[in-house]
Amino acid sequence: MIRREYSGTALWGRRKPHRAKNVQLANKEGRKLTVTLREYRHGDEESMIACIRDEYQETYFKRDFYSPEYLKEEAESGHITFLVAQTRAGEIAGMLILKEFAPEESMCEIASQIFRKKYRGYGLAMPFFEYGMEILSDRDYSAAYCLPVLFHDITQRLLYRLGLRATGFLLNVFDVEHITHSYQNGRNTKHSQGIQIRAVEKQDAKTVYVPAEHREFCRSIYKSLGVTYHMAEIQEECRENMPPVSGVSHVQNDWQSSLEIRVSSVGPDLRERIDALHKKYPLRGRQTANILLNISDSNAVWAYHSLSDMGYFFTGLKPLCSDREYMVLHHPGEVEIFMEDYVLTDEFRKLAEYTELCSMNRNEQKNFFVN
Repeated sequence: MIRREYSGTALWGRRKPHRAKNVQLANKEGRKLTVTLREYRHGDEESMIACIRDEYQETYFKRDFYSPEYLKEEAESGHITFLVAQTRAGEIAGMLILKEFAPEESMCEIASQIFRKKYRGYGLAMPFFEYGMEILSDRDYSAAYCLPVLFHDITQRLLYRLGLRATGFLLNVFDVEHITHSYQNGRNTKHSQGIQIRAVEKQDAKTVYVPAEHREFCRSIYKSLGVTYHMAEIQEECRENMPPVSGVSHVQNDWQSSLEIRVSSVGPDLRERIDALHKKYPLRGRQTANILLNISDSNAVWAYHSLSDMGYFFTGLKPLCSDREYMVLHHPGEVEIFMEDYVLTDEFRKLAEYTELCSMNRNEQKNFFVN
C-alpha cells in the first residue's frame, strides 16, 4: 500500500503523436533485428505488461503497471507518454516511459526502460533513449530527469552520452526481498537510485542556500549542468522571515519500507514535524527515509543542520525540476549501506565517495553524542 499526501491538480494535456522511427540493429553473433520505435497505441497494454513480467515477474515496484486499465488511463491523460519498440513480427520487444509531474514539478522523467530478455544484446537501449529525448526536447520541460538503478550502470552510461549528469542519490528506496531482476544485488538489502539531470528550459537555478561544508561540491554539480546560479552566503544559525509552520508533505511506501519527505518551506516547527513522521513510521528494520529540502528557501541552511542533528546526511541535489532547487538527505535507520557494491560510472563513483564521507561524518557525530 502506498499512501500519498500532497495537494494539487494535474494539468497534463494531450499532444500530437511523435512520428515513429525504424531502427536496424545487430548482436555480436551478427543476427539482425529491425524495430519500430513509436508511441503507445490501444491494444499494447498486455504486451507491455509481458515485458515487465519477463524481467521482474510480479515484483516491479510500479505496481499499477500490471493493470491494462491503468496504462490506458495514464496514456489518455497525458500524464505518461508510453513508448514501445516493436519488431517486424509485431511483438513488443521493449518499453520506455516519459513521465510528467505538473503542477508540482516541471521536469520530465525518463523511466521504465524494460526489454524482453530475448531482445537484449542488440544495442536497442541507446536508440530508444535517443527517441525519448527527441520527444522530450520538443516539449516545454525545465529538465530531463532520470533515477537510474545502481545494480547496473547501463542507464547511467547511456544517459551521460545524452547530456544527463549525476547530481545525487536517493538511497535505500526499494527492499531487495520484494524485487526480482536479472542482476546481482551485492550485500545491500535495499536498492538505491541515482539522480541524473539535463537542463532543458530552466537554465538559471537563481539563488540557492547551501551549508558551507557542501558549497564546493554543489558548485561542481551546477557547473556540470552548465546553468547559472547564485550561492548565497548565510550563517548556520540564521533564521529570517520564517512562516509559522513548515511546508512538509510525504509519501510512505509500506511495501518497500521507504519514506520520502518533501520540505517545501522551513518553519520553526520543522524538527517537530519530522519527529512526528518518525513516530508514525519508525526507522526500524528496513524502514528508511529520504528528505528533499528546498534550498531556494533562505532558511535551508538552518534546516540542514537541524536535520543533520536528527541523523540525516547529504546525498546530493535534485536540481532544475521546478521553480525550487532541492537538496537530498538520507536517514538509513538500521539499514547498512555498502557503497562499494553499487555498479557505478566514474561520475557516480565520485559522488558516492563524497556521500560516503558524509555518512561517516554522521556516524562520528552520532557516536560523539552517545558517548
